[in-house]
Amino acid sequence: MFAIVAWITCSFAVGLFANALGRSGAVWFIFSLILSPSLGLMVVAVLDKKWTRSARVMTAIAPAVVSLPI
Repeated sequence: MFAIVAWITCSFAVGLFANALGRSGAVWFIFSLILSPSLGLMVVAVLDKKWTRSARVMTAIAPAVVSLPI
């Protein structure tokens, strides 16, 4: 019984970690629940932080603004 509770708790923690990195916490919770919390944690940790669309746009625009002649 303890192993099942620990498995679910660790899967939930992986979901929270994924959510903090901008990924879908529910999807990673289910992934970890089905396969393994340790595997889910390793995969989420390897993935880059997911950028929002506005952050990608600002990054693409910023070099153009900086390189304008004075």
